[in-house]
Amino acid sequence: MKLMSLFIGLFFMIINSADMNQIRDLYKHAHESKENTDRFYELTKESDQQDPVVLGYYGCATALKASFADGVWKKLSLFKEGRKLIDKAIISAPNNIELRMIRLSVQYGAPKILMYYSEIENDKAFILNNVDAVSSSGLQQFIKAFIANSEVFKE
Repeated sequence: MKLMSLFIGLFFMIINSADMNQIRDLYKHAHESKENTDRFYELTKESDQQDPVVLGYYGCATALKASFADGVWKKLSLFKEGRKLIDKAIISAPNNIELRMIRLSVQYGAPKILMYYSEIENDKAFILNNVDAVSSSGLQQFIKAFIANSEVFKE
């Protein structure tokens, strides 16, 4: 019985890991097209949103959908919903570097009129100060690639 429980636990860890790799891959390309954003949104919507990181990515996907939505009110509604989801995720895991990266990317890319930019400098500093302490080499490489490719770190 214990062996069966261990097997089931490992199975779900492997599935969750695969989902996170796929989510991260889609995140990198979501902004490039409506189709990419829709795929990113659907995957995060179908994933376990009890996990704060998945919830953060879902918030990011929702905010990104705003850029492809028709009409000002729809754009504003989607962006506000995405913002709320990201902030909820960060409240539940304030020291999670991946969540800080997600929020930074959304805040930096958001039009200033939306007034979602107050944590840019804090998140940027948090990421730079903590990236080397990330225990997962895959996640650390992912965040370092974000730093290397993001305009916010070139300023």
